[in-house]
This record gives sequence, structure tokens and C-alpha cells, in this order.
Amino acid sequence: MDPMRNVLADWTKTIPESEIRRLLKRKTKYYLAGGLPGVLPTKVFPKILQELAEYYDKDEKNVINEFQYGQTAGHPGLRKVLAERIHNNDGINCIDGEDDWEKIFITTGSQQSIYIALDIALNPGDIVVTPSPAYLGFVTSVVKVGGHVVTAPTDTEGLIPEYVEDTIIKAEREFGKKVKMLYVVEDSDNPKGTTLSFKRREQLYNIAEQHDVIVICDSAYKEMQFEEKIKSMKTLDKENNRVIYASTTSKEAAPLRVGYTLMPDILFTEAEKAKGYLDLCTPTLTQRVAEIYYRKYIDQYLPSIVQEYKENKESAYKALLDTFPEGIFTNPTGGFFIWWQPKGEKAFSFDVAKFNEEVLLPNEVLVVPGKAFYPPKGHSYDPEAREIEPLKVISGGMRIGYSFVSKDLIDEGVRRLGKLLSEQI
Repeated sequence: MDPMRNVLADWTKTIPESEIRRLLKRKTKYYLAGGLPGVLPTKVFPKILQELAEYYDKDEKNVINEFQYGQTAGHPGLRKVLAERIHNNDGINCIDGEDDWEKIFITTGSQQSIYIALDIALNPGDIVVTPSPAYLGFVTSVVKVGGHVVTAPTDTEGLIPEYVEDTIIKAEREFGKKVKMLYVVEDSDNPKGTTLSFKRREQLYNIAEQHDVIVICDSAYKEMQFEEKIKSMKTLDKENNRVIYASTTSKEAAPLRVGYTLMPDILFTEAEKAKGYLDLCTPTLTQRVAEIYYRKYIDQYLPSIVQEYKENKESAYKALLDTFPEGIFTNPTGGFFIWWQPKGEKAFSFDVAKFNEEVLLPNEVLVVPGKAFYPPKGHSYDPEAREIEPLKVISGGMRIGYSFVSKDLIDEGVRRLGKLLSEQI
């Protein structure tokens, strides 16, 4: 045994490398795996950098002030711009006061805001209810900080409120602890691509209120909608005491590693404290790039970006309909992903991870296996028995990404995937 193995913390022995991080290292012609943004406003960033260069040339103090440690909660200029946008575009009315921009909290990517929220709110053993399947960056982080994941069923429209409420009730009875958090991705969720109707958002918010559960509302794909946007659950949280609203520049601008969060006031000070221990502050330079983009350019470039993603989705979806074997799949109204799984028992017995390595990779295709979107350990709610059971993983599911490669390659790749899948199943 490696003697240094004993140096490592316990969580390193139970949590594997991220499947998506691992797959990012693989190079294939038909890359349908990671959710990499493939449509970026490439012409605008040189303009922004030139604008900043001219600003820095005017006065050396401008350089000293911005190539410098900044406020842990974020650069004021960016926080003001985002507060105005969230209020005007998303209808969130708890940031409409003159100084309410100070409620916006900047993080180094929204992944950091998720981790911080878990870090400051969860004690070992606290229960967190998540969709089944769910974003792996969330479920794995819950386990890392000592939380207990219980997955709730989803359909092609997202989380099912009736089952979420029963999951909360049964989990509290089963484990003798209160459910602390509910995780929701309202718009074009990762990995399934489902979007919750406003009715379901209202139902989930009311369930959270009734059972005194904090909601983490991950809004990473809210701007990447091909149809009319639905109001966020955060609009129901008029007193700003229930919902942690987290979003990111990565999908709507570029992966600048700038996230932004609006959280209940009681959590803000603790979040600022926790972030200070992680990175002291998010780099001011990337925040300034984001500030200028949101203030001057986003509404000019975003419609064409979203349209291109829509065309990519339509290409992938048509190819799926033409070539895939019988199964359950989604037809996203936004975002980066389509989900497919076989019907019946094969959803749990077919091993997409093995299929990826042995069949898809030699054919220049890559997807993300469904089992990547489950925690390393936890429990699941069984809607038939209406009880909590050991973690149940849909290993036969797969996330098909259409965001990165060209429309033509998406069509070719998904058709090749469908043909290989049909031969296997």
C-alpha cells in the first residue's frame, strides 16, 4: 500500500473522479459528452478587452485597482448590472431597492456557489432531496460535505411534486432527521433537459414552505431557452428567505468562471466568510469583462446564440427519432442536453459506461453514461412502493450533448449513436 494513502481525507477514498472531467480528456469526432458551450460571441470579447486596455492606459491607478485583490462578495459594478438584469428580466422583486444590488453574491463559477451553500448549511447526515438523475456537481458535493442524498422521481417534465413531498415525508420518517434542502434545476435541467412548468414550480415552492426546506434553484440554463421563458421559483420568494437562486455566465456569455447568486439574507454573511476561505475573491478582470458584456452586449448577441443552439437540438432530436431503438427520451425546450434511456428493466441493466468504452469510442462517438448523475451513495424514493429504498441508478440512461460540435456533426454523430445502440439493444 502507498504510505501516502493514509494522508488523504476519507472523502477521497469514496468519491471518484468526475465522469465528465474524465471524458473531457477524450477526443472524438462526434463529441456528444460534455456540456461545453460551442456558440460563443467571439467578436465581442476582443472589443471588451480593447475597451479595458484603453481604460487602463488612461491612469496607472486603474491597473493597480483592478489587477488587485477585490471584495469577496464581488465587484460592485458587476453586482449592480446583474441585480438590474435579474429584477427587470426575471421579475425577482426582492432586489428592487436602491442598495439591493448588495444582495448579489459573485462566485468563481456557479459550481462554487453550490458548494458554498452546502458548506454553510449542511451538517453531517443532513438530508438533501434531488431529482433522479441530477447534476453530478451537486449530488457529489452533497456527499463530500457529509450530506445524505435521497433522489426523487422525475418524468419528461422534470421533478414530480407529489413524489417530492412524499420523499420528504418518508425520508424524515426513515432516517429520523429533517430534510434540509431540495435541489431544483427549473430550466432545461442537466442531465435530462426538462423544464418545469410554472404550476410545478409553484407546487414545489409550496411544499418547501410547508416542510421548511431550503431550495437551491440552479438557473444555469435560464437564458438558453428556445421558447418563452417561465418565471423562476425565486419570484415566489418575495421575502428572500427560502430560495437560493444561482446562475452563471458560462452558458450565456462564456466560461469566464463567474457565477452569481441571490440567497436568503441570513446566509449571505456566512457565504462571504466561506468564499474567503476558498479563494479570497473572484478575479476582478474576469468580472469586469462580464460587467461590460452584460451592460452593453448580451441582448445584442444572445438571440442568435440561442437560435443556433435550437438548430443543434433540432438536428440531434430528428436524428434520434430516425435511428434510436424504443426508449424514453426528452425533447428539450432549451439548454444543451437530450436524455435517452431504454424502457423497462433495461434502464437499470444496460451499462452505458461499458458501451461507451467498448463500442462508441472506437466509432468516434462519446456520451455521458446515466450513472454519472447519481451520488456515490444515498437512497431513492420508490414511487410504486411509496417507500425509501437503497439508491437506484438508471445505468442504461445517457446524456446526449448538442452544444459543442457543429450541426452537421451532431446529425452524423447521433445517427451513428442510434445505429450502434440499435445493434446493442
